[in-house]
Amino acid sequence: MSNVLLISSNLFKNPYHVYPLGMAVIASALSQRGHAVRQFDSIVGDNLEERLKEAITGFAPDFVGISLRNIDSVDSMSGDGSWCLANDKRLVSIIRQSTEAPVILGGAGFSALPVEILDYVGADYGIVGEGERLICDLIDEIKNGQAVRRSVKYADIPLKGEEMKAPLWEKDLIEFYVTRSGMVNLQTKRGCPYNCSYCVYPSLEGKRFRFREPEAVIDDLERLAGYNVDTVFFTDSVFNDHDGHYLDLVELIIRSGLKIRWAAYFRPDGIGYRELVQMKRSGLYAMEVGTDAGCDETLACMNKGFNFSDVLKFNSACIKAEIPSAHFFIFGGPGETERTLKEGMKNIGLLKKTVVFAYSGVRILPGAGIYRRAIEEGMLSENESLLRPVFYFSPLIDVEGMNRTIERISKRHRGFIFPPEKGNAMISAMNALGLKGLLWDRMISFSNDNNGRRRKI
Repeated sequence: MSNVLLISSNLFKNPYHVYPLGMAVIASALSQRGHAVRQFDSIVGDNLEERLKEAITGFAPDFVGISLRNIDSVDSMSGDGSWCLANDKRLVSIIRQSTEAPVILGGAGFSALPVEILDYVGADYGIVGEGERLICDLIDEIKNGQAVRRSVKYADIPLKGEEMKAPLWEKDLIEFYVTRSGMVNLQTKRGCPYNCSYCVYPSLEGKRFRFREPEAVIDDLERLAGYNVDTVFFTDSVFNDHDGHYLDLVELIIRSGLKIRWAAYFRPDGIGYRELVQMKRSGLYAMEVGTDAGCDETLACMNKGFNFSDVLKFNSACIKAEIPSAHFFIFGGPGETERTLKEGMKNIGLLKKTVVFAYSGVRILPGAGIYRRAIEEGMLSENESLLRPVFYFSPLIDVEGMNRTIERISKRHRGFIFPPEKGNAMISAMNALGLKGLLWDRMISFSNDNNGRRRKI
């Protein structure tokens, strides 16, 4: 068996520190195959280069795996400072100075542009998609001389729920993330049956939900409780599947007696007050909602599969259940015009007791429907590199004027965050006060003010 050093390359701290769940899952798979595994998190501590060299010297890895969570921040207004791949290339350079061990890339960010990233970063091998089985097989192939250097290995058979490994938690990492963000991540299923035009989830994880056994998720939650973790974020593409499997897990959490707080990503349709109350009983304390467009016309252009009336009904149910929610919107996407922008701003004003995060433009990646549309509309060529961020903007709207309009209107509402950097500054200020976690849920109150009136956000 081999020594395998796994590295999480993510350095993003906004909106909050995110536990490297992918690395922990791969560590579990390797460990169960008999390999000795060490997990190294780039974001933990100072002097990254010195720490990494010490880890390599002390562990003497036979293989090094790097998990790339992000390519960039997907924020068109952040400039080039949010681009991550230069750091990944730097990591490979540091590794080369200390060991001759083969370097293997993987993770969601890598899987979006695998061949280009492998070439740019200068690693030896890459894994696209689910890595539990692939990395073990690839290591065997490399050891047997069967693997072709500078090649990419693709997941072809989706893992079944029982094949998805439980994370191999690291006590020190858990303590670090609980101190910084107050929570740890966990996954209950993979895949996504929806076909939102901007999203690569279906191409990366498959076009149907594949559920972990609810009992396995409960086991993970109980192990986290043993580390004094009481707050969890479920990282599923969408938590509330239309067939209601999520409610089976919710009911099991209630029956288990676990005292946890949890949040997740939600789709604002097919869910009502009854389901929200049941989830709240299990510990749901906040929701992140992928609304994405502000009116029926742009929702249809993004292929969301619901109308804004569904969003308003969902918002009303959240208020009735007193569950804080944050809605995420992307402006300037397919079909955006001055008219749809005006209608979208008006519709957002109808949302109550919620926070709104707004973005300008859609990050283009292969595997998303908008990639083909950008080519057809002439804003992108077939061979154009997408390593550095390229954003889709509707040719029917003036982007600078749109951004000014959104920023002007956002200033009227405390809970309307635009540009995204405004949210980062807000969260940093709240962190400085000792607050941690999602934080935006602290901006929403369902209490009455001194005059008996409902407070506004």
